Amino acid sequence: MKWSKSLSAVDIINALFWLVMVIFYLLTYEQSSFKREGLYLLGGLGLFMVLVIGVRSRPTNSVFAKVLLTLYPAIFLIFVFDSLHMVLPYINPNVYDEALANADFRLLGVHPTVWIERMIHPYLTEFMYYLYLFYFPMPLILLGYLYKQKQFKALDHTILFYFTVYYGSYLLYFLVPALGPKSYKPLVELQKVPLEGLYFTDLIRNTINSLEHNKFDAFPSLHAAISLTTLIAVAKYRRKWLVFFVPVVIGIFISLIYCRYHYFVDIIGGVVWTLISYGLVEWFAGSKWSRRWVPFYEEKP
Repeated sequence: MKWSKSLSAVDIINALFWLVMVIFYLLTYEQSSFKREGLYLLGGLGLFMVLVIGVRSRPTNSVFAKVLLTLYPAIFLIFVFDSLHMVLPYINPNVYDEALANADFRLLGVHPTVWIERMIHPYLTEFMYYLYLFYFPMPLILLGYLYKQKQFKALDHTILFYFTVYYGSYLLYFLVPALGPKSYKPLVELQKVPLEGLYFTDLIRNTINSLEHNKFDAFPSLHAAISLTTLIAVAKYRRKWLVFFVPVVIGIFISLIYCRYHYFVDIIGGVVWTLISYGLVEWFAGSKWSRRWVPFYEEKP
């Protein structure tokens, strides 16, 4: 099989976003403080894509190939996210926290992170940080189930849905860079009650802060977007799980305000983009374009 005939929609969307990041890297090269790091990371991701496509073009039963292909989407996504902080501040040096905070106040008549302080309690704070953290493994629960059940068509469709949401959100970070209520000084001065938990709150908060190198990721809320994406996919492929996922997703939405990571309009932005992404992916699945690419995951004979 020629490599050009083994491309999937996942490969295409990865390659397109990688190309966008390469263009951004080249445009900001002179100002960048990450010349070498950007070259290594984006160059390595490009070689990684070529390796994966090459492995897929030569059917094999090797354990290495199986593990590589299974983990490829997650590995690529993690490292491409890590490249954002190397170019985003140079592409758009503006920060829109003031505009987002003002939009919240016009919509609600209050600043949500200040209003919700009446609910703050160490037990609730601990729980809210658990909910906030659960966002990270949440997609893997459904994707792992689909993989185990060998529902490869559904798995392909769902991964494409996730990646459309992720990459569209990443591009919106460039359009509306913002740090969030926890870092916007006028709001920080109004937030009088400390978020003190019981056991792991500080560990969760510090770990997330150290791992997320891109700090301009408030709008849209990817937590809201991916949580809703998961909820939609669960409703489509594993409806019985809704009894668990519905309250969890509602809790995650509340945690975004409670833990001061997002403005209310960030959540609206995440929801709207998810619904747009769902429409785009559904349209693609029913179009002739989807037949041009092979499935990324497929059961081997």
